[in-house]
Amino acid sequence: MRRARGLALLAVAVLLAGCGRLDELDYQPLTTPDEWCRLRPCVGFGGTVLNEPTSSLLVFFLAALWVGIGASFLVARYGQRSRAWLGVSLILGGIAAGLAGVSYQAFSYLLKCEGREYCALTNGFEVGYSVTQAASVSAMVLAVSYSCAQGTARRWCVGYATVNVVAYGAITAAGVVLPSAFLLSFEVLLLFALPGVILTGVLSARHYMQHSDVMSWRIMWSVLLLVLVQVAYFAYLIFGITQALWDDGRGPYFSANDVLHVGMAAWLLYVYFALRNQLADEGSDLFAVEPDEEEFTAQDGLADPTGGHGA
Repeated sequence: MRRARGLALLAVAVLLAGCGRLDELDYQPLTTPDEWCRLRPCVGFGGTVLNEPTSSLLVFFLAALWVGIGASFLVARYGQRSRAWLGVSLILGGIAAGLAGVSYQAFSYLLKCEGREYCALTNGFEVGYSVTQAASVSAMVLAVSYSCAQGTARRWCVGYATVNVVAYGAITAAGVVLPSAFLLSFEVLLLFALPGVILTGVLSARHYMQHSDVMSWRIMWSVLLLVLVQVAYFAYLIFGITQALWDDGRGPYFSANDVLHVGMAAWLLYVYFALRNQLADEGSDLFAVEPDEEEFTAQDGLADPTGGHGA
């Protein structure tokens, strides 16, 4: 435990020491401060420039929702490790959303462009977002491993989640110190986050095939909905809908990030209402009494692929 704390403190020290070099990385393609504000709303307020005001309100609302729902699972954890780790995962996700809102949206001009010839690629807020997001996914893997696995399978999942977050932290530290745009890129974050999402889907599907239980069925749907939200985000981004709507300030601004944040808010509400009275550790009898089939079907409105009533 002391060694782990020491390594964590060392990693933080390296990140803090290297953040000053992030200014060496320019946004690509090279973008001047004036061009930055032609691509998105910029509003003067109190002597500074704020970006994307409505989008910023949305992301900060999402961050608060994320933390609030995570806290609710922590408070009502009932001695279940799965509920505790889900709470941790959601709170970390909320912190990540808040950090993203600060740098990618509300204060992007101030942090990346003010006083520069060309806007910067990234900063400490965005590095913090990436690390916190990776940790959130690892915590989610732990939550599902305690609810849908046991024995060797659970130990492997715990090991994977631990190694995954430590390895990503090390790669991010290297990216900060060098500095390296690739090591700090969203693509590298996806390489570490996506397998965790897939793993939670596999664990819940395996558990459902073994037990046909309500909990794992709902976890499966939460994973599917999360993937669909990401697909909507990337589709919106790839087709350039943001700039087509914005049209250099002549139209409304609704970005791919807004699509992501609306979808994530819906996902969070599903997780809360679907799992608040279902999520428990494997083998626990915390929610042993299940609702009758008619009530169960009416609540979820989803068909069971095996032909039975949905969960």
